[in-house]
Amino acid sequence: MKTEKKIDELLDTIKIPSDKEVESAGLRFERRIRRMKLRRRMIGGASSAAAVVLIGIIFILFWQDDNKHMPVEVAKVIKIDPYVTVPTLILSNGNSVNLKEEKVEKKIQESNIRVANNHITYDSVSNIQKVEYNTLVIPVGYTYNVTLADGTRVTLNAGSRLKYPVEFIGDRREVELSGEAYFDVTKSEKPFEVSVSDSKIRVYGTQFNVKTSRENTVETVLVEGKIGFCSPGREEVKVVPGEQVSYNATSGSVDVRQVDTRYATAWMDGVFKYQDKKLDLVLEDISAWYGIEFEPQTDITMIEVTMNLNKKTPVEEVISFIELMTNCKFVKERGHYIIKK
Repeated sequence: MKTEKKIDELLDTIKIPSDKEVESAGLRFERRIRRMKLRRRMIGGASSAAAVVLIGIIFILFWQDDNKHMPVEVAKVIKIDPYVTVPTLILSNGNSVNLKEEKVEKKIQESNIRVANNHITYDSVSNIQKVEYNTLVIPVGYTYNVTLADGTRVTLNAGSRLKYPVEFIGDRREVELSGEAYFDVTKSEKPFEVSVSDSKIRVYGTQFNVKTSRENTVETVLVEGKIGFCSPGREEVKVVPGEQVSYNATSGSVDVRQVDTRYATAWMDGVFKYQDKKLDLVLEDISAWYGIEFEPQTDITMIEVTMNLNKKTPVEEVISFIELMTNCKFVKERGHYIIKK
């Protein structure tokens, strides 16, 4: 069959996890068995599975501990505002503007703001005397770009909110973030600071990714330049390119380690890309993108995911593929997914 032939050709291009990778997760599957299972799944549902193959393949390595039946809370859908369904700009006067509408600039009625192609740009205005803030709100299923008045470029992921001044006045540049964003900060004598939760990131002209989670943690990955991470009661932590600083606001702990920055920024390319990422954290991203909730009734914190999947994949196919590669069962009830063994 042509479908089987095409699938075989695609499988030849897929990297099956090595025995060493599998053994590290406590499993010992033969490469051929893994390939046969994957092939059987694809052929059995060729119409939908073939589409998944064209978009991306998930490989999941997992292991279990003695507490596998203990319920674990997983981040649910990030609901910034139940009424916000499209990228929205909240002006300093409180008015909200749908950034997907036509002729949106006329509704904003600000000469220094330009909107085009999922990008809002602020031109610097020298005669502003008072600080006025705008807030950019990005709902599930969207990403959006903003160029601030100083030239700093920010890309916001789904389920995120950025508050910033229309013009930076004073001796520093300050913005507030919840969710996830990638910053490319313009160098200036004025320091640039990002407030996230109860912490601050001091920037010295650089590129970095910041992500907050429902587990009350902040992850900052430095791609280029240098930053300082500040948390309550601790000295500033200097971070160099290729490092991730993780801060837990509940415990106050700060951890710095080397990472592959490509995984932290892959979301900007429209893909879910992870290497040995905890499944509960992966589901948090899936939740934010698709706007769905997960309710685990088993311990999924010991399942690690290596994944490269296009975000255009229908969520049902994403869930089916995760089920195939793990021993977890996702049962849809009343609009959300219950996770069982």
